[in-house]
Amino acid sequence: MFIEKRFLLGALSALALMASTGLAQAETTLTLGDIYAADHSNTLADKRFAELVAERTNGDVKIEVYSDATLGNERELAESVVSGSLDIAPSGMSGIGRFFPELQVLELPYLYKDLDHMQRVAEVIAPDVQAAFGAQGVRNLGFLYLGPRSIASKRAINTIEDMDGLKLRVPESPLYIGFAKALNAVPTPIPFPEVYSAIETGVAEASEGEPATLATTKWYEVTKSVSLTKHIWHFRFIPVNAAKFDTLTKEQQDIVVKAAAEAQAYQAGLVNEFNAKALEEMKSAGVTIVETQGLDKFAKRLATFQDEYAASLGEKAVALLAKVRSVQ
Repeated sequence: MFIEKRFLLGALSALALMASTGLAQAETTLTLGDIYAADHSNTLADKRFAELVAERTNGDVKIEVYSDATLGNERELAESVVSGSLDIAPSGMSGIGRFFPELQVLELPYLYKDLDHMQRVAEVIAPDVQAAFGAQGVRNLGFLYLGPRSIASKRAINTIEDMDGLKLRVPESPLYIGFAKALNAVPTPIPFPEVYSAIETGVAEASEGEPATLATTKWYEVTKSVSLTKHIWHFRFIPVNAAKFDTLTKEQQDIVVKAAAEAQAYQAGLVNEFNAKALEEMKSAGVTIVETQGLDKFAKRLATFQDEYAASLGEKAVALLAKVRSVQ
């Protein structure tokens, strides 16, 4: 499967190169890959971004959007952007974050109060993210938002004690593995596209994500229960391969940057609405929505984990966590 996806990415790159060196030399095609379903807020932002760029460049720059992990899982997509075989891939810590360890602290549990708080933090940390990305030949076009993450599980999480021994699917990320261990769960790293079957077959008992993600993936069909632990709000970045970005004219670059900012604002406006709709959709499908009690106990247990995890990543991570905490 990975080889097939690599072949597809190579074919897309070759086609884009042929187009750029053929008769339509002024036209540039950028390929964007995302893991989320076509109706997820992140993918809708991808599409809005593509529409704005095409419109404002009069079709001279086109962004082809591939959703549903068509071009690979989050890790594979991030690796492809860094290597240059893919142009753009919105990605979080289990993807692009692998290349920038200090940025992992931005996804720590119970770090943000709400979406508005996250947006304020985004403005403050944008230069730090850009500086880190630049070291790997990547540019960050903006931020997308996800959260609050909760748990779809075969048994309800009424209190923190219900986490004991839970086989919890987590992204392939040390942060999420550590998060699960801190709650006495059994971390079970599984790539995003394989989660449904893993829960269905019992490899995992639960998975976590924001309500909109739990709904669009249909994970609730094999768990029948969603517990609102609200443990993580987190960013997804919009990394573009810097070498490909630099092939654009200055005017086109400005259009791409501004279009990404508008897509970011558009997606932020969808988050709360989509989460509310998702909860209603799952409830209507017979899923038990559990209001987990004692979230302060979750936060207290994980406060120590925040500091320990940042320290394990080094001074840059500790300083970045302090900067995030300074934003009210």
